Amino acid sequence: MLKNILYFLIIFLFFNCSNQSIIEKSYVGYLKANDSIDIPFNFLLKDFEINISNSKEIVSLEIVLRPGDSSKIISYIFEDYIMFKNDNDTLKGFYYNESLSRKIPFFASPSSNRFISKNKEDFDNFNGNWHVIFDHDNKSSFDSQMMIDQFKNEISGTVRTETGDYGFMQGIIRGNRFSMSNFNGYRGYMMDGYLKNDTIKGYLYMGNYDSKPFIAYKDKYFNLSDPYGLTKIRDGYDDFVFSFENTKGELVSNTDKKFDNKIVLVQLMGSWCPNCLDESRYLLTLSKKFDNIKFVSIAFEYAKNKKLALNNLNKLKKLLNIDYDILLAQYGTSDKFEAAGKLISIDTIISYPTLIVVDKNKKVRRIHTGFNGPATGKEYDDFKAEFEGFIELLNNE
Repeated sequence: MLKNILYFLIIFLFFNCSNQSIIEKSYVGYLKANDSIDIPFNFLLKDFEINISNSKEIVSLEIVLRPGDSSKIISYIFEDYIMFKNDNDTLKGFYYNESLSRKIPFFASPSSNRFISKNKEDFDNFNGNWHVIFDHDNKSSFDSQMMIDQFKNEISGTVRTETGDYGFMQGIIRGNRFSMSNFNGYRGYMMDGYLKNDTIKGYLYMGNYDSKPFIAYKDKYFNLSDPYGLTKIRDGYDDFVFSFENTKGELVSNTDKKFDNKIVLVQLMGSWCPNCLDESRYLLTLSKKFDNIKFVSIAFEYAKNKKLALNNLNKLKKLLNIDYDILLAQYGTSDKFEAAGKLISIDTIISYPTLIVVDKNKKVRRIHTGFNGPATGKEYDDFKAEFEGFIELLNNE
């Protein structure tokens, strides 16, 4: 009885209820990257949800009130969560991902200003496409493309890599410094740097578990490697060979009759992967455009046990209304080297997602590495047009 009384008291105090509805309130949340750097994101607290805004994207997370003095923010897809306490409208707690052993300090306060600018008229020009080199002083360096749209001192954009984009980001310019960030319930990133002599130097902050220095040069002609040329079929193979259990425990193989005389799109993915989520949403649109396509996803999960891995996959299926098979190939790690050992037809796995296109004669025709989704704008639109044209050609063969 006492627990129930406390529970409803928390609801009243936390949400500031009226007789009719629960008041909406705008917050800026922060994930602490280190002692001096915080990764900010905007969200609207309403009823038992928070709606995070990253430029054109809205991400909804659920608030679970708990008996006691703490509450929990959970994702509808990812296994990550935030535990927090409310202290006079200031939220304090931690973000957790137990499978990856991540714990990041979190706090939030009522505001709508993701970044603070003392002089909104003082800003340099960051607009356009930039050739970014991460870890530029190390052998592990890699090329990327940063895309920035600027209106006065406000910016939005993303970073494209050969494995996928960093999602919708938004931020601000303060003099010769730019900062843009996002958080989607799983991934909190911030690009932060200074412009001098047409060159940006700065850091990418990824929660409190990683950071990468970068250097960037404005270059409208720079592009990434061809995504169809990175992952290859092994010599001696035509078809893409697989045989794993689906979420119901049923064995599904490439030789099953349901794949005969069909174009088959095989997605290598993980339920934890934001770029895989974007690609899955896109694949569902194809199922409405083409009758002769079969889909199958092969999952590589870092969840610590099979039960949790299957639970995460079923959450994804339910949220997106996926009616095709998702097969569990690996759990406990998403290590790509280990994953590649389970797939004898391809030479490597560079990225989640990877999409294998198999024609009606069971021959691999293309392998697309990574996925640059809606945040990349025209790049995404161009990809869809070209890819669907190719599927149409296969359909008419």
